[in-house]
Amino acid sequence: MQLSFAPCASSAAMRAFSKRSRKAIRSEVFREYCSSSSIHGVRYFDQVERTSCERFWWIVVFLLSMIGCGIMIYKAYVKWNQAPIIVSFSEKTTPVWEVQFPAITICPETKVPSSKLNFTAKMNEFKGEDGDYSNATLDQQVVDQLKAVSQLCNMIFQSNNYYLPFVNGTSEDDVVNILKNLSLSRHEVIGLCIYDNYYTRCVDYMKETITEEGICYSFNMMSEQEIFRKNVLHTDHNYMEDWYDSTEYSKNDTIPLHARGAGLQAGLMLFLKQTKKDMDYMCTGFSQGYKLILHDPNEYPQISKHHIRIPISHEVSIALKPQMIVTSQSAADYSWEKRQCFFNNERYLKFFKVYNQDNCELECITNLTLALCGCVRFSMPRANKTKVCPLHQWHCMFDARSILKQNDNISKIRAMEGIEKLISNCNCLPACSSVHYDVEITQTSLDMEKFIQANKIPIRDSDEFFISTIEIYFKESHFITSKRSELYGLVDFLANCGGLLGLFMGVSILSLLEICYFITIRPFSLRRKKNITSIKRTNEVNSSLLAVVTKVD
Repeated sequence: MQLSFAPCASSAAMRAFSKRSRKAIRSEVFREYCSSSSIHGVRYFDQVERTSCERFWWIVVFLLSMIGCGIMIYKAYVKWNQAPIIVSFSEKTTPVWEVQFPAITICPETKVPSSKLNFTAKMNEFKGEDGDYSNATLDQQVVDQLKAVSQLCNMIFQSNNYYLPFVNGTSEDDVVNILKNLSLSRHEVIGLCIYDNYYTRCVDYMKETITEEGICYSFNMMSEQEIFRKNVLHTDHNYMEDWYDSTEYSKNDTIPLHARGAGLQAGLMLFLKQTKKDMDYMCTGFSQGYKLILHDPNEYPQISKHHIRIPISHEVSIALKPQMIVTSQSAADYSWEKRQCFFNNERYLKFFKVYNQDNCELECITNLTLALCGCVRFSMPRANKTKVCPLHQWHCMFDARSILKQNDNISKIRAMEGIEKLISNCNCLPACSSVHYDVEITQTSLDMEKFIQANKIPIRDSDEFFISTIEIYFKESHFITSKRSELYGLVDFLANCGGLLGLFMGVSILSLLEICYFITIRPFSLRRKKNITSIKRTNEVNSSLLAVVTKVD
């Protein structure tokens, strides 16, 4: 007799059995995880001896811990994402001889000598005694000269002489060349230079520079080819003169010059001369003397932005304390939005090769003036096809500069088509490596006449001019550098997250890997183990039945 056994279960029964099997595996994995997990509180979720109320209490506590931990991790992420950079002091001091000596630009308040153009006399002659300029008999050349010099005058002059811009003259595109022909020569402004306790001719070191104050003179500036993109600039004139190489001192040093040390002996001393008959109070007002600006050698000077007043017949001592900020490599890896500064290769300027905040702002005000007025100021960088603003556009140029400062008048800016976008595109953040100078200024009056009389110095016509002296030097031989560095990097963020997870829940990297293990590997292992056990039991049953059948036979 032969018996055969075949599976009789239906497909529905098989699916139900498979579902129960998966559920049993999940339940077993969960119980095993709860009993062996390294995360705090999880072991109480499935203990048989715990009541439902106790398990519910532990679940609530665990969820509250998760929420608190999540909130703290989110705050840590916001800190990491929004403020990862800190500006702190460097670990070491920096000696002053490792930095460049600052560039110095000097602009005399007297714009033209009376021998070339007596500005006040010509203006009074132009207006006449009754103030009626319609009967003026000045020739066209004088009118052009008056208009050119008037572009350097203050708001009071522009308001009192509103008629001058509308007097017919020749083209005003040649303002710079007219000012160059009329301006004081460097020999008339600067008598003597002493740098690093070395007497030298100022003609070799004072470079003629075009600014909004007219023709000024700069010491220790980089060349025009190094500052500007010459292929973009117009070809009507140069903005700066080249350095002369006529002295042995200039042959042995590179430009820009570096500081030699601290103290007056290693600094710069200038003797300035002001002829009394050249002084003019109509154009620039009641303040006479000079305007001086300290700036980086690769920065084009903007006198109207900030300057130091140098009065006539005074000795002014300016002690410098550099404020240098650099950027570490760890901070350089971040985007400019997060570190809030630009490297030279990150921010392209149309007219300047070197990026710094002042060059960027000058280019921005140039673009804004062109958009508002259809022309630019004579001292601004421009292309060949860009026009120079005539005198009647003076108020438009003034308004263009003031618009950048109108943070409280947003509605007016928005009313101007395209201006708001132009201003937002300026984006003139500081350079990632920059130097500024804190100054300590002391001054005292000079009585040149009594000095000459007491020492019996044979100087001709000493009563016809004033003498002013300027001393510029580093106050200390070492200074503390500031540095942008990474405050909160990825490693710090992960460490903070790990600390919070450990504080609230006792979680570590191994705890997370443990969860992954119980979700992925452990269920398959249990299923495989059950399958092997099931097959083994089936084989044992079949063997037993076979033995029984054989015995019956």
